[in-house]
Amino acid sequence: MAEAIKAIPLRVTGLRPLDRAISTAGGIRRDALTPALELKALPGVFACGEMLDWEAPTGGYLLQGCFATGAASFVPGEKTCARDFARA
Repeated sequence: MAEAIKAIPLRVTGLRPLDRAISTAGGIRRDALTPALELKALPGVFACGEMLDWEAPTGGYLLQGCFATGAASFVPGEKTCARDFARA
């Protein structure tokens, strides 16, 4: 399946203006999450990446932030960015 997805041709037809291309804020508030990025209202459901209310632009590191919070949400109790995010 991964091979089939990778084989899909994508054609870039143009660029979007900067105000449409960058996400800047919005999402699930920190006070609605545990330090492990679990939704307090829905135990067992975790949020990461652009689901979170965080300020951007990230200077090109948005994907890294998404990957890091995704990884952190799956390692509750570890000293990870999830704890750092909860303290911010």
